[in-house]
Amino acid sequence: MKKQIGFIGLGVMGKPMAKNLLKAGYSLWVYDIVKEPVQELVGSGAKAARSAKEVGEKSDVVISIVPTSKEVQEVYLNEDGVLAGIKSGSIIVDMSTIDPIVSREVAAAALEKKVEMLDAPVSGGQVGATEGTLTIMVGGTEEIFTECKDIFAAMGKNIYYCGPIGAGEISKIVNNMVLAICMQATCEGMILGTKAGVQPKTLFEIMSKSSAQNWALNPYMAKKAFKGDFEPGFMVDLMYKDLGLAQNLASAYKVPILFGAEVRQVFEMARVAGKGRKDFSAILTTLEEIVGVKARFES
Repeated sequence: MKKQIGFIGLGVMGKPMAKNLLKAGYSLWVYDIVKEPVQELVGSGAKAARSAKEVGEKSDVVISIVPTSKEVQEVYLNEDGVLAGIKSGSIIVDMSTIDPIVSREVAAAALEKKVEMLDAPVSGGQVGATEGTLTIMVGGTEEIFTECKDIFAAMGKNIYYCGPIGAGEISKIVNNMVLAICMQATCEGMILGTKAGVQPKTLFEIMSKSSAQNWALNPYMAKKAFKGDFEPGFMVDLMYKDLGLAQNLASAYKVPILFGAEVRQVFEMARVAGKGRKDFSAILTTLEEIVGVKARFES
């Protein structure tokens, strides 16, 4: 018999992930402070919980995906949070991208109630969440990871066991730092070439088939930014937050991250310009505005 799942956080990523669990035949209790996605999920067969605590009471496995470390703490540790209602022997799986120190804090509180925790952040964006092709990076005990692997398979295609609790978060933070650096490098190259007289489409085709190829360039920007679509996706504010997590991690382990620190300032510039809730590829528009050219083309 499949486990009863609770799902907290029905935003851009969480809602399609929850829908894929329903499609895979799992029974779902859902909760979000925004009511519209809850009702949409209820229309697809889920049950609505009144609080995070009720999700804990009703579920064998509780999954959460919310924006920040503080919200994860609230979801699990508040007096009306998951751990206030959860049963001994249950499992919690936080799929947010947060500080690994907070993952360990929540895991320690869960163990006091004889509840196991996995941290399992994801990569692949809204498209991956919708299509069920996410990359999922998991930290925790290998035994609990194995127990939950079928649940992960309903939401993702590439599933990795990374090590003890917090290891999933570390893997995701490093991945996003490299992605942000690639995004900025791609924007700089496209703007420089365009300003110097080469057509953006020609530059894109060359870079896509040459050593400059990277995921930010193609498929991501090819589907959105180069067509002038800067709706999220993955917001500038969230990438800025993740780059802050990378800086904290680097400080803790005394590792210099020169490009990681610099690219965070690029995202700060976009935030100052009012683009915080735009897709993270909107850093392209910051360069476009400075230089006076646009790297846009039709497919």
